[in-house]
Amino acid sequence: MGSQPPISRPMRNLLAGFYTSLLGSQMTTVALAFAVLSSGHGAAGIGLVLAAARVPTIAFVLVAGVLADRLPRRTVMLITDAARGGSQAILAVWLFTGDVPLGVLMLFAAVDGLGNAFFRPALVGLVPSLTEKAGLQRANALLGFGRSFASLGGPALGGTLVALSSPATVLAIDAATYVISALFLFAVPRDVPAPRPRRAGLLTDLREGWIEFRSRRWVWSVVLQFGLVHLTTVPAYLVLGPQIAADHLGGAQSWGFILGSFGAGSVAGGLLMVRFTPRRPMVIATLGMLWFVPASIALALQAPLAVIVATGFLAGVGIGVFGTLWETVLQANVPTPVLSRVSAYDWFGSLVTLPLGFTLAGLLSGQVGTTVPLLLGAATMAVSCAAVLTVPEVRRLTVTPVAA
Repeated sequence: MGSQPPISRPMRNLLAGFYTSLLGSQMTTVALAFAVLSSGHGAAGIGLVLAAARVPTIAFVLVAGVLADRLPRRTVMLITDAARGGSQAILAVWLFTGDVPLGVLMLFAAVDGLGNAFFRPALVGLVPSLTEKAGLQRANALLGFGRSFASLGGPALGGTLVALSSPATVLAIDAATYVISALFLFAVPRDVPAPRPRRAGLLTDLREGWIEFRSRRWVWSVVLQFGLVHLTTVPAYLVLGPQIAADHLGGAQSWGFILGSFGAGSVAGGLLMVRFTPRRPMVIATLGMLWFVPASIALALQAPLAVIVATGFLAGVGIGVFGTLWETVLQANVPTPVLSRVSAYDWFGSLVTLPLGFTLAGLLSGQVGTTVPLLLGAATMAVSCAAVLTVPEVRRLTVTPVAA
């Protein structure tokens, strides 16, 4: 394990803005769920709001990947921060005046999801231009650390603020974090898109990205796995968790602690990946995701809060390890000029089932209760991880930089 190059000043500015906006977004996760519950819409309403946030992400992420490979990625990210910050500010004002109809909550969730569609591919593509190849894993580990830290502090802080004040307060803070993120992004040098030998059309760019995506079995096999996991495992946990917390665990603050345990585990996993470079990164990453199985089972059985928090911590470790290693192997093994498009196909395939999963989880719980969907999610995670590990390319993959 050799020494890694220091983090550049532009990368540090990117990290600072990213950390700030993520903290606000994670606070909003709890606030929005309890805004729905307080308006009397129940778990089904939470499912519909979460689904509404994902539909525009899925619908536009492929186009966003093309634009992120064509335009300055920093500019794309600045525009999305402005749009999401303005949207959250308007929703906060509306909530301060009283209850907001479910359809309106879904609309604002959709605006936030649209911003995510354009931000993520641009971020993945921008990182290699701000750091040396040898420092990619460290840079991604620090990005993952930010996600993890926000997942740790955001839900707990959001749940506390909801209990002490209101969901509107949390949304107002979230709007301010997007402004701070944009200020840090202005300090990042404007990136220049890779020169293009010809002026290709949108469909041509999409086709090139698809060819790059489908030619790598290790990519699409993992994406297929997450399509299944996002149909069952993740929606069951996120939709039914707030309802279980409200009915059996003490309400918003307990749900904030549960989500915070995932964040704490992710912090630990991310810190581990700052120093540890495994020889077979995707084997370690896939094994890490198996920790989601006991987390789902504990919630399904309505175990004591301490048990749910502990299993959530272990699942968070796996998430932190997976996220860092996955983005690193993508950036190291996919050429930079097509990286945002491949990342967009990754995100599209992984998330395309999520709106349906959110909707079904809420509806299914009304018919069979909360236990069955959560146990089904645990089984899906276990079987899909085993299936991915049968793919030879996944087992053999290393972090081997490629030429741009």
